[in-house]
Amino acid sequence: MLPAEFPVPLAESPGLVLELPAVSLGPLAESLELALELDLPVIIHDREAHGDSLRIVCDYPGLRGVFHCFSGSVEMARELLRRGWYLGFDGPITYKNAVKALDVIAACPADRMLLETDSPYLAPVPNRGKRNDSRNLPYIAARIAEIKGMTTEQVAEVALQNGKQLFGI
Repeated sequence: MLPAEFPVPLAESPGLVLELPAVSLGPLAESLELALELDLPVIIHDREAHGDSLRIVCDYPGLRGVFHCFSGSVEMARELLRRGWYLGFDGPITYKNAVKALDVIAACPADRMLLETDSPYLAPVPNRGKRNDSRNLPYIAARIAEIKGMTTEQVAEVALQNGKQLFGI
């Protein structure tokens, strides 16, 4: 059974949703082991914990999932991609100061990208500062398309297939 501070798998997102706090690695380890046992992907949001997050997932080589709202370096992205992880991109990739994120997108193969909202937060330009929801996904897809030399429709289709692959739907 999962500890109370970690959500159980969601019906609309068949995986374990985990945030990595600086403490409580015992419950996190138990959750990751459960994901391996049940063959479920995990969703990791590693806000301000890039090194720790990478180290932890490297301790579980069979683990799979997505780094939600990815904000790590190109080097971290390459290591995660080498291990079969997906990277989730959302509103901040449209911000003026998103230089690092743009480099990560350029280095990320299309078949390892997911589009995200981080709803209700992190709305993309031109809706930055407003409540975010899935109606803003075309702005994220358009920015990725611009970087990858694809159409927005191609990005959306690839991301849809990636999500189906990751979550087994």
